Amino acid sequence: MTISCIIPAWNLWETTRTCLHSLAEHSQGEDIQVIVVDNGSTDATREALAPLGEQLFGSRFTALLLPENQGFARGCNAGARAADGEALFFVNNDITFTPGWLPPLREALSLPHVRAVGPLLLYPDGTCQHCGVSFSPLYTLCHLYEGFPGDHPALRRVHPLQALTGAALLLPRAVFQEAGGFHEGYRNGYEDLDLCLNLHSHGAKLRLAGQSLLYHHTSRTPGRFDRDKENAALFSSRWGEKIQPDLHIQAAVDGYEVRLGPTGRTYLILPPARMQALEADAATMTVEDGIRLLREEPLWLGGWRRLADLLQRQGEEARALEILQRASRFFPLPDIWQPLHRLALRCGQTELAASVEREAHGDDPSRKRALIQRYWQEARRRRQAPLAAIYERWLKDHPAEAGQARA
Repeated sequence: MTISCIIPAWNLWETTRTCLHSLAEHSQGEDIQVIVVDNGSTDATREALAPLGEQLFGSRFTALLLPENQGFARGCNAGARAADGEALFFVNNDITFTPGWLPPLREALSLPHVRAVGPLLLYPDGTCQHCGVSFSPLYTLCHLYEGFPGDHPALRRVHPLQALTGAALLLPRAVFQEAGGFHEGYRNGYEDLDLCLNLHSHGAKLRLAGQSLLYHHTSRTPGRFDRDKENAALFSSRWGEKIQPDLHIQAAVDGYEVRLGPTGRTYLILPPARMQALEADAATMTVEDGIRLLREEPLWLGGWRRLADLLQRQGEEARALEILQRASRFFPLPDIWQPLHRLALRCGQTELAASVEREAHGDDPSRKRALIQRYWQEARRRRQAPLAAIYERWLKDHPAEAGQARA
């Protein structure tokens, strides 16, 4: 199977250059075509792209030079029209590759009814950036298990997915054409979600190939999020009635449960039995124990608190602050906000402390409560008991007179 790698780029030549060198280094012996779609760059990209591409990939390289920046969707669609591969691999120019990245993707794409696959994407620090897109109980978007250690087993299990990121997405060319390509009404956002939901709505399966590993240096293009409001409105008009929350279904694969925090943000927790087993050893935990245990189980809330306390007792307040910041990515809770706020002030990090305070205040509580009540009633009407239970727990734990959580 010939794979056409389509890489949209706009300026940031050194980023594109690194991506191409990495692709060439880790694709030896693979049957690939490489198409870089230059969206009207004004830096060295314009002159340097073709010579480097031909040096690395020979006649299997194409520099597609567009006269102006047409955005991700139009650029990728133009690249697809120039492709001759049986499958198209759309990949951002801020991606770097690792040995053996392609065979797991090819294997996953050969499975019955699978029409689109993606690799596991890690941040440069080795933590998870993307192993599938999730829709929370409040219909917000997130990357499943973002921030988990990159070697965590949950990242490589098969989860039911409605969408994958377009930062690295492989699908047959015929499937892409039948779907109409990326919807060109979007501008640098939501194009990938729209395409994936289009495929999913027609019965296609989407799969993350966890043994395919790429590093994502994430959203370096200037203006990447400038059209988020308009993109979100278009996405909602096309798919708002068809999307179903699925984070609780995906998390259940790994034995985790979904909760809503006091401000309505979604988080995952351990079931009581797993929590109790970890807490039993917490009293004698050392710093080294804590680091190891939290790599094995990053959703252990008490472990983050205990590790931060140990570091503070040793006078390592900067490390303790870092630990609490990492914990706040998993737990939008006063148990983390309060010590993080205090420690940020003590360390002179006033901007961080103010950010934590804003997060803890959240949105208008009456508005949030009305929204959750509406979703609860809808879940009950549709007989979605697990989803209804998530809303009901929040409504019981946060009565109207309780007010907002404070840092």
